[in-house]
Amino acid sequence: MPDTSLATESWRVLRITGEFVDAIDTLCKLPPAVSVFGSARLPEDNEYYRLARECGKQLVKAGFAVITGGGPGIMVAANRGAAEAK
Repeated sequence: MPDTSLATESWRVLRITGEFVDAIDTLCKLPPAVSVFGSARLPEDNEYYRLARECGKQLVKAGFAVITGGGPGIMVAANRGAAEAK
């Protein structure tokens, strides 16, 4: 049975805060960036897939990094566009 004492809960808050600090430290090292999230179920022939791919390409050309969840669909489309723009 897990320890649910107040002492354990207070340390949990500090661990969560530490995770936020780590994430912010990582993101601060990136150039200006845009996060892209979207449906993982859209095929390549879908209009929104095409638009996400073009959006990723244009974002890179404008000097932004593209950050996605890396999944299929919209996210892979944005990654593909970003990679195509080099």
